[in-house]
Amino acid sequence: MSLQSPVLNPITLQQELRRLIEFKLLTPVFQPIIALENPRIIGYEALIRGPQDSPLHRPDLLFSIARESRLLASLEFACREVSCERFAELELPGKLFLNMSPISFTDSQYRDGVTREILQRVGLDAERVVFELTESQPLDELDLLRAASDHFQRQGFAVALDDLGAGYAGLRVWSELCPDYVKIDRHFISGIDKDPVKREFVRAMLDIAHRIGHKAIAEGIETAAEFNTLMAMGVEYAQGYFIAHPHANPSTVLPEKITQLAGISRPRYQDHFTRTVSEIVTDSVSIRSTESAENVVKMFRADVRLSCVPVVDGETPLGMVSRAELLNIFSRRFAHELHAEKPIKDFISPLSIIVDINTELKAVGQIISEDPQQNLSVDFIVCEQQSYRGVGKVRDLLRAITEEKLRAARHSNPLTQLPGNVPLYECVDHLLLTQKEFVVAYCDINHFKPFNDAFGYSAGDEVILQLGKILSESIDERCDFVGHVGGDDFILVFCSTDWQERCEQILHKFKSVSHQFLPGNSPEYWSFDRQGQRQKFGALTLAIGCVTPDVNLCKTHHQVSQLLAEAKHSAKMQGGNQLFQSRRRNPPVDAN
Repeated sequence: MSLQSPVLNPITLQQELRRLIEFKLLTPVFQPIIALENPRIIGYEALIRGPQDSPLHRPDLLFSIARESRLLASLEFACREVSCERFAELELPGKLFLNMSPISFTDSQYRDGVTREILQRVGLDAERVVFELTESQPLDELDLLRAASDHFQRQGFAVALDDLGAGYAGLRVWSELCPDYVKIDRHFISGIDKDPVKREFVRAMLDIAHRIGHKAIAEGIETAAEFNTLMAMGVEYAQGYFIAHPHANPSTVLPEKITQLAGISRPRYQDHFTRTVSEIVTDSVSIRSTESAENVVKMFRADVRLSCVPVVDGETPLGMVSRAELLNIFSRRFAHELHAEKPIKDFISPLSIIVDINTELKAVGQIISEDPQQNLSVDFIVCEQQSYRGVGKVRDLLRAITEEKLRAARHSNPLTQLPGNVPLYECVDHLLLTQKEFVVAYCDINHFKPFNDAFGYSAGDEVILQLGKILSESIDERCDFVGHVGGDDFILVFCSTDWQERCEQILHKFKSVSHQFLPGNSPEYWSFDRQGQRQKFGALTLAIGCVTPDVNLCKTHHQVSQLLAEAKHSAKMQGGNQLFQSRRRNPPVDAN
C-alpha cells in the first residue's frame, strides 16, 4: 500500500497531468455514430485515454484531476489537438464529435481561436466538427452552457447537447440552446426494450426533435433488443457498444449484424406512395460549357434572383455554376484579366449534384443535408435517362419533405407509430387503381377486452406493441404494408406471393410469446366477458382473416373493407390462433 500512495497523492497526480498535457501523451479512440435508415456511418465521437502505464489512464480520473487543478481547458485543448490530428490522419468519413465542458470557459488557461488553428493545420473544415456540450451543470451555470453554444455556432461549428435528460435543466436547456444534435442519455436507452416508461420518455424526445428539426442520437446501446426497439420507435441515429466499441483505428465499414438488423426497418406508409424529384423539377436557363466566364458574370449581375445556372452540352448536364462562388472569384484583384475569357466549365461548382427525375425526395434531402460542405444555395440538376430535364430548388425540396413528415405524423397511430386508416385506404385504392393483385389480412386479438380489464391499459399496450413488432418483422417491406387502425386491430396488405406462410409465421410467433403477457406466466386468469359474466380465460390468441379482392370488380377501399369484415368475423368464430381465408372476392351488390 505504501508503494501506491505517492502515485495517488494529489500533487503527484497534478504533476502527471501536466506531463501528459505538455507532451500530448493522450490517445484518442473513436466510436462511430450511425444512421439507421440507409445504414451508414455519419461520424465518430472522439474519446480520450491516458497512457496504459499512467495512473491517469482512465478518462474519469483524468478529467476529475483536471477540474480540481484548474487545468481543464488545457487538457481539453490537448485532447482536441490529438483527436483532430488523428481523425485527419486516418481519413475517417463524416463528422468529428468532440466533447467540451462549458465550465472550462472559466478556466484561466482558456484561449479563443485554438480550435480553428488546429483545424487549419490538419486540413479539416469547421463544418465537419460537432462540439458535444453536457447539460449536467446546475441551473446557475446554464449561462456557461449558453455561452459555449453561441461561441461555437458563431464560428461555424455544429453543437450537440450531450446526455439529454441526465442533468438539472433538461428541456429548458434544449429549448434555449437549439443545438444541431441531441444525444439521449443512456439511462433512457438501457433496458428500453423491457421498460414502457423509458419508451414513453424517448418517444416524447424524438417527437420534439422531429418537430423542431433537430437530430436525435440514442447513445449507450448495448444489446440487440435495445437496438431493435429504438429502430422500431423511429430513432434515426445511434451509438453504443452494440454497434462498435471505441477504437484507436476504427473501421469505416458497419458490422454485418448492424446492416442486417437495420435492413429490417419498420414499415412506413409513405414508402408506398413515394414523392419523387419529378414533383419539384422546374425549367431553368442553361449555358454551354464553352460560354465565357465574363458573360455568366454579367448574367448573374443582371438578375439578382438567379442563384445558380446549370451547364449543359446538348442533352448532357455537366454541373452547376454558383452565383456566390463565381462572383466571389471575380471580386478579387486582377480577376477579370485572369478569368474573363476562360470557359465557364472551369468554374463548375464542386458541390454540384445531379439526380435522376425518379429519385425519392427523401434520398436527395439526405445527400444535401448530410454533406458538411454542401451549400444550400446551390440547386441540383435533374436528368432523365442521363438527359437534362431541369433543376430542383433546395427550398422546394425541403418544403416537400417537411410536408410529408407532417402528414406521416398526422396519420400514424400514437402508440405503435404505424400508419392508420388514411394511409391504409390510400394503399388499397392505389393497388386497385393499378389492378395489382394483393391480399388483405385483418389481425385481431381474441378476448383482448377481458385481458385489458383484468390487467390494465399498460399491460394491454404492451401486447399491442409486441404484436405490432411481430407484424412489422413478418412482412416484406419492399412491397407489403402494415397498418394499425385502432385498439388491437391491425391490417396487413400483402403483395408478396408467400403471404400465407407469413401469416402462419405471425400466428406461431404470437403463440410463442402469448404466455409472457400473463403475470407469473400463469396459464389462466379470471375476468368478465362482453356479457358481464365472470369466467376463466387462457393465454391470448390471434385471429387472422384474409381476402383476395378481385381487382377488376372492386373499385374502392370501401368494397374491400366489407369483404374483409366478413373474413375477420369468420376467423374469430374459429377461435384460437387461426388463419381464415375467404373465398369471396366480389364486393356486395350494394357496396359503394
